[in-house]
Amino acid sequence: MPNFRFASLCIATLAFGAVSMTAETPSTPTNPYAIPEGTTMLVRLGQRLDTGTARQGNRFKASLAEDVIAPNGSRLERGCRIRGHISRAGQGMHPRLLLSFDDIETTRGRVPLIASVSNVPGEHGVGQPDADGSIEAASRQTSSSDEPRSPLSRLGSIAGFFADHSVRLEKGTVLELRLDRALQIPR
Repeated sequence: MPNFRFASLCIATLAFGAVSMTAETPSTPTNPYAIPEGTTMLVRLGQRLDTGTARQGNRFKASLAEDVIAPNGSRLERGCRIRGHISRAGQGMHPRLLLSFDDIETTRGRVPLIASVSNVPGEHGVGQPDADGSIEAASRQTSSSDEPRSPLSRLGSIAGFFADHSVRLEKGTVLELRLDRALQIPR
């Protein structure tokens, strides 16, 4: 009789464990006509963006700099037009730009584009974008040495304080975007 109870307990435990594991595992079918969340793509700005003149709400245009291919082989071709707007433009000692992307033109119309800037490749005047996609001016490295500084180096520091602190992205600048949501390609 003890073996029967032990066997019953084992079967009940296994059955309960299997049910709880299936409940925790999300069964989200992947859409073969969607470019998955987390995919990165390169886009090229259609005009200059500058924290000195940019204001929240200003619109901008960009285009795909490369083909983007969905799992089923359908694609968004290089040159597809993208519309966006500036969500935040800050000036001062730590200028930053936060770009929001509204939609992308496909062969069957416009679809929402929910993405963040993840990199500005080849642009040395800007730093690595934050987690929210904000683009900041590159930090100016200062010497952390304990050695005494010469008067000329101090003048350089003072000049750096009064230097132009802005983020400038010229027309044609390439941005790397990371999809925050899957991008649905219309059939």
